[in-house]
Amino acid sequence: MGEVLDVRGRRDFYPRVMRVLRVTGLVLAAGLVAALAGGCGTESGAKGSGAAQPIAWQACPDNIGAAVQCADIEVPLDWRKPEGEKITVGIGRLPAADPARRIGSLIFDPGGPGGSGVGMIAGAAAYPGLFPAELHARFDLIGFDPRGIGTSKPAMRCDPELANRRPDVFVADQAAFDALVESNKAFGASCRRLTGPLLDHMDTVAVARDLDVVRQRLGGEPLNYVGVSYGSEIGLEYARLFPNGSRALVLDGALDHSLPPSATHVYEATAFENGLGRFAAWCRESADCALRGDDASAVVRDLVARTRQAPLPAPTCAISKQCAPQVRTGDLLAGIQGSLLFKSAVGPVAGWVGLATALDHARAGDASDLSPPVLTDTKTAGLGVACAEYRADFTTYAALKTQQILAAAIAPTTLGGTESYSYLAHCLGWPAEFTNPPHTATAKPTITPLIVNSTHDPSTPYGWAQLMSTQIPNAVLLTREGDGHTSFFLPGRTREAIIEYLIDGTVPAPGTVLTD
Repeated sequence: MGEVLDVRGRRDFYPRVMRVLRVTGLVLAAGLVAALAGGCGTESGAKGSGAAQPIAWQACPDNIGAAVQCADIEVPLDWRKPEGEKITVGIGRLPAADPARRIGSLIFDPGGPGGSGVGMIAGAAAYPGLFPAELHARFDLIGFDPRGIGTSKPAMRCDPELANRRPDVFVADQAAFDALVESNKAFGASCRRLTGPLLDHMDTVAVARDLDVVRQRLGGEPLNYVGVSYGSEIGLEYARLFPNGSRALVLDGALDHSLPPSATHVYEATAFENGLGRFAAWCRESADCALRGDDASAVVRDLVARTRQAPLPAPTCAISKQCAPQVRTGDLLAGIQGSLLFKSAVGPVAGWVGLATALDHARAGDASDLSPPVLTDTKTAGLGVACAEYRADFTTYAALKTQQILAAAIAPTTLGGTESYSYLAHCLGWPAEFTNPPHTATAKPTITPLIVNSTHDPSTPYGWAQLMSTQIPNAVLLTREGDGHTSFFLPGRTREAIIEYLIDGTVPAPGTVLTD
């Protein structure tokens, strides 16, 4: 999980990350699993998909930029009916900078769910250094837009006005819960009306099958793949379905799909609380913290308490009309969690320095930096994926209330206001099938995948990486002792180990721990 860059989707790099990375969609995700997993273990995608058929690369949409080439890859809408109706998934290519030493294609997915890989590759072109130069030199960088997302067609579409009017996810009584569910139903009905049958086919099993078609169309070479956050779940599912199909798999910021959604929330709530505590400790010692030595956790507790009485004003947003003019409890906590994703500045993301400034502005009367963007278009694919994967394992207000009580007990400052909690709340009443509920999936790829996680990730907790490593027994878990969500974008020893693995296949020794 965690969110990413329109150089829009669900998770852009929050406020700063998310505002840029909500432009493409990274920070924080079928038919029945048994039915969709039919043929598991083969390397082929759709029958007759034309592995040798060359890709018709063309100019990308204007918002992507001239440096990236785009293409549409045809896949079945319903993998249980591979000869039936077709859709397309979008890909973007940034050709290898050193063609003489080119290894092949490296496919990237930025997670979300709802993140656009094409947009992220556009970010790599616009912000040199966002992707390691060594990888740009040796690989064609391929951004992958999962079905319904980004440049894929059709895109999942919903009524943005209904999305902007949804109640806060922190409901306080039965009436507020009923209003939330009715709002969810209305919004979901708009998604059904505007999206059509694709709404029932957004899950990760289908996405992993699509990914293999992309691999085939790129020339059929074994897959080189980097999946961050939700993208790691795509990678695990690919390894399960196509154990012979890969050369290198990097699963960075592991998103576990084996736990009940309520337990997933507990894990993430603990990680968010821990991440905020780490931020508060940094703030006490750093001259760069705008809170000037005040206890950042106390500042957050005060702001949360204020939102429980009335929304915080966001006057800058009221003027710009690009973000919500008021910030509610769920909005505030989502903005804070998103801003914790990167400790240091990454591309357009201000990191913890920016979060401290946002909190300082909020306590002074302007919470605009933590306000969610106003949706002006109909593309809202992240929730479609999430509700196929992570919807609540309960349906009543009493059960949601007990979830809130549990979260507040283990995370008293952040109240468990995480991305996974937003799915528990917003998927209640969702009209599409629950096609890929949580399950334990054992993958046995013929190569050694590399799972990467930081010990203090505020979005995908380290425990999820441990769980994922039990589902890919021959994988190696590379641990980064440090803060923030994912490691691929952070210069340092961990990224160097990822680069070495991708280029020459060197796998870190089991149990390797590297510091920031």
